[in-house]
Amino acid sequence: MSGEDFLVLAKSLLKRPTEAAYRSAVSRAYYAVFHVGVTFLAELGLKASDGPQAHAQLRARVNNCGVPELKNSYGLLYDLYKRRRFADYDLNLAIFRAQADVALIVASADQIIAAIKQCRQSPTLRNQIRDGIREYERKINAAHS
Repeated sequence: MSGEDFLVLAKSLLKRPTEAAYRSAVSRAYYAVFHVGVTFLAELGLKASDGPQAHAQLRARVNNCGVPELKNSYGLLYDLYKRRRFADYDLNLAIFRAQADVALIVASADQIIAAIKQCRQSPTLRNQIRDGIREYERKINAAHS
């Protein structure tokens, strides 16, 4: 199983015209990105934290990697994360009732995964991302020492 399997499921849920299916599509789209991102960073030797802090860690790493090809996805990633939380926890929000609106949210997962794939294919970008994140985390750790 790969993270992208969740994106396939998210897209299939868009074909079921119910709010529950649409909300589940948003959640699965987010987790597709989460797992693809965590897997990519693990390939670079950057293991994710255990537990719920891994979500914030992934966003921080993307935002501070220093490589525009990936860093530019931060806004989409953060928005997708927020919408996943709303979809899972705020049942009063109406934004998950229209298929077209949810399809746009799911499409953002495709965009983020495409950026990750682009970076994965370039040894130069892979090294820059790894080094950028290590430098960011070194500074964070030094500030907390």
